[in-house]
Amino acid sequence: MAINTTAIANLLRPGLAAVFGDYPMYPAEWRDAFEVYESDKQTEVEVEMRMTGLGQIRPEGSPTAVDTMGQRIITQYTHKYVGLSFNITRQALMDNLYKTKFPLMVKSLKKSMAQTKEILGASVFNNGFNTNFPIGDGQPFFSPNHPIDGGVYSNTPAVPADLNEASLESSIISIQLFKDQAGLIVMTNPLKLLVPPQGQFVAERLLGSQFRTNTNNNDISAVYNLTSIPQGYRVNHFLTTPNSWFVLTDAPDGLKHYVREGIETDVYTDFSTDNLMAKAIERYSFGVSNARSAYGSPGT
Repeated sequence: MAINTTAIANLLRPGLAAVFGDYPMYPAEWRDAFEVYESDKQTEVEVEMRMTGLGQIRPEGSPTAVDTMGQRIITQYTHKYVGLSFNITRQALMDNLYKTKFPLMVKSLKKSMAQTKEILGASVFNNGFNTNFPIGDGQPFFSPNHPIDGGVYSNTPAVPADLNEASLESSIISIQLFKDQAGLIVMTNPLKLLVPPQGQFVAERLLGSQFRTNTNNNDISAVYNLTSIPQGYRVNHFLTTPNSWFVLTDAPDGLKHYVREGIETDVYTDFSTDNLMAKAIERYSFGVSNARSAYGSPGT
């Protein structure tokens, strides 16, 4: 339905003290978690390989043990179009007395598209504990049962835990003991802590204090003094679980944002109605190939 004079009736009259509704937005918070890649295909496919495992002790006179390699986890990124449009009647546009304050179509659409991207990016975390949203290995992003040959590895606590000193230290240890597909311990380290707005004060106390919090002892904070979370914490306002928290790691090929088509905006006049038409469209995908790229808990 076109925006007509009824929809902006008060903008057709002189003497308004203010016309507002255009607010600032947070900078692109999805960039705190995702690496950006360009794509020239409908679907991007990534494969995690199983490399050779531990060496075997060879008894005297016996042959050397033989191991294998091969593909294990396959992740697909299927890009989808995201778009929005609206139109304004010629009369509404011509009779508007506050054109300079009226939210222009391109600016408004870009903001709408930007916030949609925030929500879709955050959904990788918001759905990360839900079995209905498996990643390439068939498990949710955060699971105690990510499969590897001969076993599993976990990137979530056995019992959901709120963010505190003990749970954060436990996550750091787990991250440093992640295993590859062959069961070898890989060098993985925490980088930053990602929290919803409700978690920012706990995160600040844990990472900003040289001494332990919520204790009568005068002990140092091991997390602070070891610089265990070197990039500090980030707040993501689109995380929907108040007590959730996530530690992002330096594991390769983890959280990815593929751009198939960058945002395009267009404004044109419809020949038959003289309505002014505006639209914005882009095509992309969010996902994760390597669950070792984060450790997370939904909280309690």
